[in-house]
Amino acid sequence: MVQDIDRPDVGTTPPKMGEVWEQAKAALDSLPLGWLRVTTNDNIMSTVEIRGTVEPKSDWQNGIFHNAHYFIIHLQPAKGARYYTPGEKITGQIVSTGPNMPKWRKYTATPEKVIAKVKAWLESAIEG
Repeated sequence: MVQDIDRPDVGTTPPKMGEVWEQAKAALDSLPLGWLRVTTNDNIMSTVEIRGTVEPKSDWQNGIFHNAHYFIIHLQPAKGARYYTPGEKITGQIVSTGPNMPKWRKYTATPEKVIAKVKAWLESAIEG
């Protein structure tokens, strides 16, 4: 992992997408997912990573994350900006998914709209 000593979240400075992380965590924690982790940092660029599976960890084939119905989603500043500024739009995109997960295109909008779209997509994955 690249460590940039001048990045905003080193030391006591909180990550720039901390508020987006809190919104995403609050919106997604109520979903009946088997496993979910929502993290944020400003290494390389501001990012909120949403990583999880539809089934619980005990049901992963051979105990391997990538053998489950998994998803990895990144929320990042729009238009390739390195760091997020509150009030700006963000882009949500799927980095990787497991088998039989629904399709989803990259989406740019306000953080609230992107998080709502991620939540709707995850709900459809749970149903499917």
